[in-house]
Amino acid sequence: MSEAFPMNGGDGAYSYTKNSQYQKLGSDSVKEMIQQAIIENLDTKISNTVAIADLGCSVGPNTFFTVENLIKAVQKKHPSKTLEFQVFFSDHSGNDFNTLFASLPPERHYHAAGVPGSFHGRLFPCSSISVAHSSYAVQWLSKQPQGAPNEGRIHCSDAPEAVLKAYSDQYEKDLGDFVSARGEEVASGGIVILVFAAAPDGIPHSEILTSVLYSYFGHCLMELANEGVVEKKKIDEFNLPLYDPREGEVRRVIERNGCFSVVKMELLYPLETREIEVGSMIVSLRAALEGVFMACFGSSVVEKLFNKMLTKTDEIAKRLESVHDHAQLFLVLKRK
Repeated sequence: MSEAFPMNGGDGAYSYTKNSQYQKLGSDSVKEMIQQAIIENLDTKISNTVAIADLGCSVGPNTFFTVENLIKAVQKKHPSKTLEFQVFFSDHSGNDFNTLFASLPPERHYHAAGVPGSFHGRLFPCSSISVAHSSYAVQWLSKQPQGAPNEGRIHCSDAPEAVLKAYSDQYEKDLGDFVSARGEEVASGGIVILVFAAAPDGIPHSEILTSVLYSYFGHCLMELANEGVVEKKKIDEFNLPLYDPREGEVRRVIERNGCFSVVKMELLYPLETREIEVGSMIVSLRAALEGVFMACFGSSVVEKLFNKMLTKTDEIAKRLESVHDHAQLFLVLKRK
């Protein structure tokens, strides 16, 4: 069974609504590339209604900006047609759909619907979707990797080879399930657009920005264990269900599936010209990760964990100076 790890709902200080600026930066960096991909490659039989799905939509404004961009691209592709758009906002059932739909743009030019469920399985009828999109979601695993001892760590960064293999195997299975489900749901000539954290082939996980941050969470938890705040056994049994795949891993899964042609696969570096403010990044990670930490360690430990992370901002910033720039993979697939 898939585990659900929703982002923080509502609009409080640690909500995803107020702390998803890095994800928006990633989406904004490919806005024109998305439009070009749709205009040049969308070949579904268009009647009067176009179905668009945003998978892992979460809450907040990012999904709405993305949907507007997708719709504009389809309209440019078919300038002579009067089209209606059905947009499906999909995420785990634990997602804060109340906040999502309360903040829908009042002047939107589409019909909105919520679809609860994991994108690692089927969500829509066969051949019903023209454009499927997902941004900063498919790096999430469906569950924590199991079967390999990872003592004193919560991620595959600097972990034994068996742990790295467990993560890689789980990711390939999950991405395979994702692609297989979209293969049934996306109409012939339709496209899938994915934006997610990734890494070039050959770069160690210990040299990836996100993995370094995850390893610091592990260090802080171990400090809390030494202080008697949390049981070390809980840390040893916990693996953060996030994985930045290599380009080769992604391509291998898609080619094995066979339902899609790879239209475009490109690594981009949306943060390379910007100074990283570690404190704000930690708060942003809290909006995304607090739920999964809470489920394992409880609210009192999680509060201490993030407070301890904030005391290490200078140390983390110095470490990040020597790591590989944060990379995201822009991937466009066309249904055969």
